[in-house]
Amino acid sequence: MEMTFKRSLLGLAVAAAAMSGSANAAIDLHGEAVQLYGQAAGFMHIVNPEVGDGAAQAVIESRVGFKGRVAYDEIGPDFIWQIESGDANGTDYGTFGMRDTFLGFDFEGVGSFKYGRQLIAAYNYVDWPHSNPGLGNVFDWHNAIGANYESRANNVFRFDSANFGGFNFQATLSGMGSTTDAMVGSIAASYSQDMFSVHAGYYNQADYMEGTEKKGDESYTIVGGSMFLGDVTLTAAYKMMENGRTGDDQDAYSATAQYVIDGTWVLKAGYAATSESKLGTNDDSQAITGRLGYLLPSTYLFLDVRSYDYNGSDDSADGTNVLIGAEYYF
Repeated sequence: MEMTFKRSLLGLAVAAAAMSGSANAAIDLHGEAVQLYGQAAGFMHIVNPEVGDGAAQAVIESRVGFKGRVAYDEIGPDFIWQIESGDANGTDYGTFGMRDTFLGFDFEGVGSFKYGRQLIAAYNYVDWPHSNPGLGNVFDWHNAIGANYESRANNVFRFDSANFGGFNFQATLSGMGSTTDAMVGSIAASYSQDMFSVHAGYYNQADYMEGTEKKGDESYTIVGGSMFLGDVTLTAAYKMMENGRTGDDQDAYSATAQYVIDGTWVLKAGYAATSESKLGTNDDSQAITGRLGYLLPSTYLFLDVRSYDYNGSDDSADGTNVLIGAEYYF
């Protein structure tokens, strides 16, 4: 069964609304130096494929983590760290350190440098906001060109800049756990104001040899943005993917619209699609999703309907799924 999520169901904007006025915050164990945080989250997943048997699943996405920030008189930057449990591939529930787990330093007015298990820079925007709800099956990790892009990975060196009047950028180097020839470089940036946010990112792994086999030579570019119109939020993105080993490429699209009623009810619709690949036929896909959500202090309840049409007229992987779930944050 394919994995239906890579990250939390609850996006940053909805999380802020859900937590407004609540006591939701990391729990201080030793001041700011050691904090406990996490979420209790999961959903009932009713799978309705067009071909084959249906299924009923109980999917748990709960996680817990520790993080901290320590300031020193002897040096300027703060020492920052994090160890977070989570799910890596749909089976490793609760594996400690499987999500963002790193060490680093934060330089005031400049930014932070961290090393460890983290997200790749451009993937920040692929995942949020353009893969929620349930659009990631098409917009995120689905492609027909044989590319294998990193998302959250080990051996990541990451820099996140400070915010300069609404502008910030991120850069990562990764993929070098076995050989530096396999280096993945990624950079992303965003500019945000009260009513909008625009962002772009680039991911590239140059070609290298593994024995007699050519590897790597994969890249993508993403451009996108959000508009904040009071209770209405609109997002859109375009992703251009390339596999230089085969000379193939494919594009992906995402759009969402969200309306929050009285700060409590959430209506959200999403659409994602991929074009036919340059060298392929009948390999375009699409996702159409809808959500009804309800916000409580530190909690989000939701009902999703998600329709998937993969690989053109081939209906072997198509289906419409229903999700009913909840997330509680602390």
